[in-house]
Amino acid sequence: MRVSVIRHTAFFALFFLIFAISPSQLVNAEDRFVIEDSNDWSLILIDTSNDEISGNSSAFEGDKVLLSIEIENYDTTAGHDEWEFYIEVDGQKSPELTGFLDGSQDEVMVNISFFPLPEGFVKLVFSIDSTGESEYFTLLVEPNPLNLTPAGTSEVALIGEPIHSGDTLTASIMVHNQGSQEQLAQLQLLIDDQDPILGSPILINPGSSREVSASINPQEIGSSEIKWRVISSDGGVSQALNGSVNVEVLPKQSLNLVDEYVEWSLDEGLKTQFSLYLSEGRSRDVLVEVAFTEQTIETIVQTFEIKLDPGRRPIEIDFGNPQADSLIIRLEAIDWTPLSNIEMTVPLSPPIIEMSVEISNPNPLNPLPDEPVTIPFNLTNQGNSATLTGEVRAVRSSDGMFLASLLVSEVQPGETLSGNLNIQSWPDSNVIEVEIIWLTGSEKQQSLIEIVSFSEDDPGLDLPFDLKASIYGLITGIVIVMFILVIQRTLSERVAETGTSRFNKIGESRSIRKKAAATSKREIPCPECAQRLSIPSSHSGSVKCPACTSRFTVQSEIQEDNKSDEEKPSDEIFNSTPNILVANSPNDLLSCPSCEQTLRIPLEKRPVKARCPACRSEFVAEVSVDV
Repeated sequence: MRVSVIRHTAFFALFFLIFAISPSQLVNAEDRFVIEDSNDWSLILIDTSNDEISGNSSAFEGDKVLLSIEIENYDTTAGHDEWEFYIEVDGQKSPELTGFLDGSQDEVMVNISFFPLPEGFVKLVFSIDSTGESEYFTLLVEPNPLNLTPAGTSEVALIGEPIHSGDTLTASIMVHNQGSQEQLAQLQLLIDDQDPILGSPILINPGSSREVSASINPQEIGSSEIKWRVISSDGGVSQALNGSVNVEVLPKQSLNLVDEYVEWSLDEGLKTQFSLYLSEGRSRDVLVEVAFTEQTIETIVQTFEIKLDPGRRPIEIDFGNPQADSLIIRLEAIDWTPLSNIEMTVPLSPPIIEMSVEISNPNPLNPLPDEPVTIPFNLTNQGNSATLTGEVRAVRSSDGMFLASLLVSEVQPGETLSGNLNIQSWPDSNVIEVEIIWLTGSEKQQSLIEIVSFSEDDPGLDLPFDLKASIYGLITGIVIVMFILVIQRTLSERVAETGTSRFNKIGESRSIRKKAAATSKREIPCPECAQRLSIPSSHSGSVKCPACTSRFTVQSEIQEDNKSDEEKPSDEIFNSTPNILVANSPNDLLSCPSCEQTLRIPLEKRPVKARCPACRSEFVAEVSVDV
């Protein structure tokens, strides 16, 4: 409270009463003395510093009060009565002062004077003893000197309504410094029985006005009274800079997430639509995070902020064709508290097409050369997604000769599309293997049919293949083999030299040494599972462990003898341990060491070998401790 108990006690000790009535006998008389309305009481303020009437419109601390109250008497024959007067400040009452009312007069004036006035709201109470009738007047007493006053309205402005439980409510008011010194002002808020909350101190220069504010977080749902006042360590704050305001605290708003649809097709890729629902109340800011998981590794692909109005907000996103097992959508409230945080995980099924091509007998069954031929076919899709529009081709398998083609529409899952390939001119050959190829997007499926041409003039041998094409292929193969043999012989033979030098020895051919080395083998351990593997001593390159399927690189034990002047080591040392990258972090999120892609790997699964879905590099995920 503004005025302490000690200050009030000192005031009541100094309080005195001056009044004048004619002494007479007191008699009981009900409803004959009527007190003048308190708004009409005569109140004169005296400045005690000079004992002159104060010219101020308000009372100030330390002023003297001259109070005159008019009493109407409706029965002058009933005798005298008694009155009582006291003042009350912040719930504390002064001692009662009493006096007599002259019952022989129609109007009785009661004059009371008292000082000094305390700061605050002073309640002046006057009553008549016999009837119990009373009137009171509340006098606002400002501090002396008065430095801080309202600049404009004397009510605080509330920012943040409507207010929900847990929201931040800010109260502010403009304060003017009419003093001659700088003043520090703070706004104090008090709700229910909680501890007072103080805003930041604001320095106000003489003659200037500034806004002072404070924030509070109501938790109780329902109507709450917030008491406020402006305080200053230097004093001199106007009584108008305090008051109370009622606010209605609503329940917390709810935030919901609904998966409308998730569609993944070869034609349009992965498309999803989800809706955000905000309950009735204020508009809210929400952070939306979208991530994919592949083999327990989480990758955040999108993060954005949106402003939600109460109601439904649909959001549609196209992702193309990612490598993912599931889709995760998270909602996080920004600067407000919903009923619960929202996270939704949607399993994903990548589009799969299982294509098959069936070929029926051609028409005619045994065509003549240069005759048109029709080959019926059936295209079947046993996958979970429709194929793309594509093409069916007929080619001769022996030399890839193009025979015919046909554009085909998409084939839905579980359906079969039938059609005919029309070959305008059948090739001149006894037996032709025709390959029917179905192309759709990046997928390809094919089937083979052997068609025997009709011939009346050639009763000789019928071969199950195209004789001309086979001859051409055989000749080409012989040429290639001979060319390879010539190159191999040139590289493997050594030219013997003469002379007495130690280098003039006929060396063993490289092909012989390779054959000898191929017969010898060595054992190496797998760096991942320690499995013992047996490989040829001459092998140099990649090795795959059949136990854990991990790949690593080894070097051959055979030494090149191109530098005859250099001494060759007796043992070849090879490194079979791959260069494994390592990434660590103290939380579930870490960055790929190759491409810096943000990944999510739970701490409880570490250390674990992981693969980045973006750059496909492998690394070991470990836990680090922040220092």
